[in-house]
Amino acid sequence: MLFSIFLHIYQPEDQYPDVLDRIVNESYRPIFKFLVKNPSCHLTFNINAVLTELWDRYHYTDLIDNVKTLIDRDQIELTESAKYHAFLPLIPHSEVVRQIELNHETNKFYFGKNYHPAGFFSPEMSYSPKIVQVIGEMGYKYILADEIAYNGKLDQCKFNAIYKIKGTEVNVHFRHKNLSNIIMGANIRPTAELVPVIKKYSSELSSLSYLLVAMDGETFGHHRIGLEKLLFGLLQAKELNNVTISQIAKHIKKTQEVTPVDSTWASSEKDLANGTPFNLWYEKENRIHQLQWELTGLAISTVSNNANSTNSSNSESRKLLDSALHSCHYWWASAKPWWSLEMIELGAYKLWQVVEQSLTAKPEEKEKAFKLYQDIIATAFSWQRTGYVRKLAGDEKQQIKVPFKDRGKPGEYKALLELLEKQEKLCAQKGEYEQAIRWRDGRYKLKNNLDIYDAVHVIDQLRQEEVFKDYDNLVQRYSHYKTLSPGQPEK
Repeated sequence: MLFSIFLHIYQPEDQYPDVLDRIVNESYRPIFKFLVKNPSCHLTFNINAVLTELWDRYHYTDLIDNVKTLIDRDQIELTESAKYHAFLPLIPHSEVVRQIELNHETNKFYFGKNYHPAGFFSPEMSYSPKIVQVIGEMGYKYILADEIAYNGKLDQCKFNAIYKIKGTEVNVHFRHKNLSNIIMGANIRPTAELVPVIKKYSSELSSLSYLLVAMDGETFGHHRIGLEKLLFGLLQAKELNNVTISQIAKHIKKTQEVTPVDSTWASSEKDLANGTPFNLWYEKENRIHQLQWELTGLAISTVSNNANSTNSSNSESRKLLDSALHSCHYWWASAKPWWSLEMIELGAYKLWQVVEQSLTAKPEEKEKAFKLYQDIIATAFSWQRTGYVRKLAGDEKQQIKVPFKDRGKPGEYKALLELLEKQEKLCAQKGEYEQAIRWRDGRYKLKNNLDIYDAVHVIDQLRQEEVFKDYDNLVQRYSHYKTLSPGQPEK
């Protein structure tokens, strides 16, 4: 079976040096050292060029050398992206092009002549026709998207064709959401136990099909300590035919035209049904988002007005905008449930400084930028102080509360609790402590009438391990939970 692993690695330009050092030594170095020592292992990476520059700035030149070696060997494939991890669906066409050009220029400088990516990864795996138009014009051959982009529903993509976006020359490769979440959630750590799960998913597809899993590379070793061993095991598993994304087309000859929908890898069916695929970065009812994007628009227009200026201060303003467009500070303002006053302030400050440092900006524009910065900070502190942040997070959870204890049959409820307890003990004995904690938490939530998402989520996990065959009807009975399930298990 064809199995393709995609890892996205990125850190913001102003990442703390001590945090970067931890990530380098816990994740990046072990992964690239393993690949250099194992030339038969293949996978696809996205490395946002701002991270490449951070490696150079803080003297992690061994990482740059190893990536270059792997590219020269044709062992790994790199995708193109936005240098500073901008959220591309929500910024102007000209800024999208600039972010991509900067990414290519920087990575080409460090990785050499063999850096010529065929595919494109839009930060947050965001998909929109605007992005496809831009990358098509720039000559890229494919884009990645979550499987929910196929038609707005889960479990619809068959992974048995090269999917071509209708009206373009660009292909789209879909990420298998559930399998990706199983891996990055550390639900199953031993390779010997995960490979049968992968094969089970494969058996549900046609003989000529593939599975593409995609996640943050920092998952392995940094977010999940020790999980890099699972990655290495999957890459060496003889049962899996590991290929890069571009190699999929060498095996799959069937083609199919599709019209994907706007989405990200965090999108749920409910988000798409409500017409809010990008709500973690811009939600109309979120006052902080409104202010952030008003300030963003002002900063962009200021820099656009500086386009013909040769003044060094305006040049610095341009560079600052490039960095300030990163997606993180909008995401941290979503409060569903992600929230960080520090990140919100830093993002707003950089956008304000874009205008403040411009020599051509009018006094009233600088005054407006400062006022927007103040309003963002004041609103964020008000949300924090009054408990509004907790309310938003609570509202998000409240939407998916349907107690299983009251609605399931008494025998089914008791059997499920017993099965979860059994699996918790087995996982603890095998050293799979994260999974043991999940079973324990699942029992707690069932006993206390907590939300149906957790109830059905543990049922799904049990089914993957083929120890829950008698309970398929429970998943069907509560199938509505899939419309609420997000793309990232951390949510």
